[in-house]
Order: sequence, then structure tokens, then C-alpha cells
Amino acid sequence: MELREYVKACRRRWPWLLVPVLIAAGVAAGLSLSSPPAYRSSTVLFITTGAGDPDAEASRLNSYIALLTGPRVAAAVVGKVGPPLTADRVRESLSAQVQDGTDLLVVIATDPDADRSRRIVTAATAALVGLAKQLDPPGAGGSGGPRPSVTVAQDPVTTREPGNLVRDLGFAAVLGLLIGAIAVAVREATPKTVHDEDDLRRLGLGAVGVISIGGAAGLPGEALAEGFRRLRSVLPEAGSGPRGSSLMLAGSQAKEGTTAVACGLAIAMAETGARVVLVDANLRTPGVGRYLALRPGPGLAEVLAGRASVGEVLRDSLDGRLTVVPCGMPATDPGELLASPRLGAAVRTLTETFDVVLVDAPPLLGVADGTVLSKVTDTSLLVVRANRTPVADVQRSRELLERVGAELAGAVLNALPRKLPAGTGWHQQRTPVPGAGGLGLITGAGEGAETMVITADPGPVSGRARVGPPPRGQARVLNVEPGGPQVSHDDADG
Repeated sequence: MELREYVKACRRRWPWLLVPVLIAAGVAAGLSLSSPPAYRSSTVLFITTGAGDPDAEASRLNSYIALLTGPRVAAAVVGKVGPPLTADRVRESLSAQVQDGTDLLVVIATDPDADRSRRIVTAATAALVGLAKQLDPPGAGGSGGPRPSVTVAQDPVTTREPGNLVRDLGFAAVLGLLIGAIAVAVREATPKTVHDEDDLRRLGLGAVGVISIGGAAGLPGEALAEGFRRLRSVLPEAGSGPRGSSLMLAGSQAKEGTTAVACGLAIAMAETGARVVLVDANLRTPGVGRYLALRPGPGLAEVLAGRASVGEVLRDSLDGRLTVVPCGMPATDPGELLASPRLGAAVRTLTETFDVVLVDAPPLLGVADGTVLSKVTDTSLLVVRANRTPVADVQRSRELLERVGAELAGAVLNALPRKLPAGTGWHQQRTPVPGAGGLGLITGAGEGAETMVITADPGPVSGRARVGPPPRGQARVLNVEPGGPQVSHDDADG
């Protein structure tokens, strides 16, 4: 992983860095504040070595330090102070150091009890003085020289040791940050789900758009509407040929947000003035009707079964700005219906009538419905839910589409939340977004509900797509009532 990618990963996963730091700092603070206070008692000994050789003096001072922290002094201290002291505890609490450039030896004893620390250092120095007299008998200094001796130069002084809270917090924060950084590195080195556009590019897919809520202006609807407008650019220019273009939208698995993206893209395309039809081809778990508040009625299933024509199942939605082919009544065998030759004929009829045909397809993995639909549409668009779709599923979906010869336009990263934080009825709440050009937000209600955009203002539209009457003899739905469609034939010659 390059450094730049690692920095981006740390910025994206900043909670992974912050949480270990907070936990480590909290543990360190708790341990530091709950630990008992420590008291330090120190006394100063004056050492007379009786030798003029500096090396001999240093050797004797080191010998006294070794004696002070040895078992004989520890045993003497335990005998004088008594329980609960032990020899090991005394040796841990005692320390000694020589003041630079002097013959002074500082003896230190640390203990949670102030009086006991004082008694330990007093007993230890007394034991050291006695050992020095035993090991340095009279005449040990040589003829004419002073005899080695150990003398108490300063009585014990007891102070409370300052707490190490700041130091402990600093060490803990660094440790927590290191743990978080390692976790991010490991997670990025072995990705399991798709997180951003870079992940899609590494999988060999071009990210044609990111659908998310957010933005620097603080107006989530603006970023959401612009995301769908950028996404519509993947389609060929509507009306540039004798027939329209068809695009299948499909996810690898269920709950990728395919229906939400299909509805939002259809509305964004219709905003340009293009004649757009949205086909709900997910005969197993349809969702377009729920999003666009369509009443149950005949749809694609009836067309494929031969019980209705394409013109008879067209439905208007959003005040006539969008045409929809619902899924129809539940089918006993959706796979068999989609395998019918009528599917290709129905798509051809729609592309001859409309500028853009968007097909909301079922998941690609698990059933063959999606691959069948990819064969009768011009291009396919893979919908990937950020932080949820496994990388392996994306790879399998791409390979599947390539094997059947489908033209893959790329992938759209769906970063929408499962629900908007406010709102109860998705078909009742339409809030225009300032600057969104007529696009507003709605919220899916119920389990598994998605977030999408709708047209809140049926005002004038503009764009580069050709707007005009359909070809001679083609049908256009003017108005559809719940009781059945009303179709008229427009004649180009008047």
C-alpha cells in the first residue's frame, strides 16, 4: 500500500485511530488515579575509602551499593521493621546512587506507607554501617592512611512522589495510536468490502458515480441530486439515433440499493426532458412500485406471459414526468418468464418509443434473471453498496457479465444510508431542496427501506436530450388512472 493510500485510509477510518487512543488513555488514567500514593525516604552517607587511587574509590563505592541491595541488608531490615515486609520487597524498594564528584552515597527507600519507608532506609543504612565495620577492620587503610568508614551525613527525609498521570497518558495515547494504525493497515491490506472508488478501480471497474448524502454546503439534497445528475452521463445521448438506449442496473446481492439508484437516475434523466421509462424487472422482490407509490396492477409479468401488450401496462408517475412498467402480479416462476422471447421484444418496443429505458434488475448472483436481462439491454451498470458489498461478489458479478457478453458501463457506488434520519412516510413527505433544480428527498418506510430522490416541483425542464413526439404509429401514455391505462396515438403529420 502506498503512503498516500494509507493516509486516505486513516482519514476514512479515523474512528479506528481515535477509539484505541481513548481506551488506552482511559485505562492509564484509571490505573494511575487508583494506585496508592508512594512515599520516598532518602538519607546521605559519607564514604571514606582510605585510598588515593580513584579506581579503588569507585570500586569500594560500588561494593557498598551492592551490599545495600543485597540479601544481608534486606534480612537485617526485615528483622528490625517486621511484617508485612519481606526480603524481596525490601530489595525492590531500596536503591542507592553516588553523587557525582563527591564521596556521598544517597540511599533511597520507596513504600506506600511514609513511616515504613523512613524505617526501611534507617534500618538499611544502619545495617550497611555495621557491615562496613565488619569488612573493614582496623588497619585496613594501610600504615599512615585513614581507615575506610561509612558515616551518616544526613538524617532521613521523607517526601511524597509526584504522580505520573501526564506521562502515563502520553505513553498510552501513543500506544493506542500505534494499535489503531496497525489495525487500519491490516484492514486495508486485506479488504473484504468495497469502501470507495479506489477499491472499484483496483477491481477493474470504472466508478461512474457515487450516490451519497452530504456536502460542504451542508445541504444533503444538493449532493444527492448532483450525484444522480453525474450518474446519468453514463447513458448515450438520448434521441441521437433511430431508437433509444437501454441500461440495466443490478447489484451483486439483495439490498444493494439498486431500486433506489434506478429510481433516482430515472428522475434525473427525466429532468433533462428525455422520455424515460423505468422497468421493474425484479419479478421476485419488486420495489419500484413501493418507491413511486404505484397501485398494484398488470406489468412486465403479464407482458412476458402474453396476457397484455407493452402499451397496456405503461403507467405514469410523478405527475406524468416519468413512465413506469411495473413488475405486475406475482409470478410462480419468474425465471421462466424472463427466459421468454417476449422479453427482448418488449425491450425493443420500449427503446423504439422512449429515449431511455432503465431496467431495475434482480441480483446477479444466486439466480440467472440478471444475466438474462443483460443480454437484451445495451449496457449494464453494477450497483455496489459502500462498506457492505464484498469484494469477492463484485469480482464474480463482473466476470459473470463478461462471460455472457454484456457491455459493462461501470459501477455506481451507493453510499446512501438505509434510512434518512427524519420522516415517516416516504410517499407523503416531499421536501424541496434549495438549488437542487426540482429534486427533493423522500424516505423509504418499513424494513429495508432505502433513500432516494423524487421530483418535488413539476416545473419546466431543460437539457440536451431531444424532446419531441414519438415516431409515427408509436403510443405515448398521456394519463394512467388506477382503473387502466389511457393510450392515444400521436401522428407526426398532424
